[in-house]
Amino acid sequence: MDGFAVRRQWPDGSHDYFRLSRTPGEAQRGVEADRRYWERGPIRPVEYRVVAISANDFELHRSRRRCRAPDCP
Repeated sequence: MDGFAVRRQWPDGSHDYFRLSRTPGEAQRGVEADRRYWERGPIRPVEYRVVAISANDFELHRSRRRCRAPDCP
């Protein structure tokens, strides 16, 4: 399934994705819970953005921790 996911940007310039969904609204619903989870720690995401992404790219990022590729969505 191609769809929408939340791109989580980290202070070191890397990113990852979570919550692959069919609509942007479904993906967006995961942001607040994720923000609450990370607010307790010393390192927090600096940005959340809902992006269109292929299922293949989403799966590639599951094994590619802290990606910094400039061509990612």
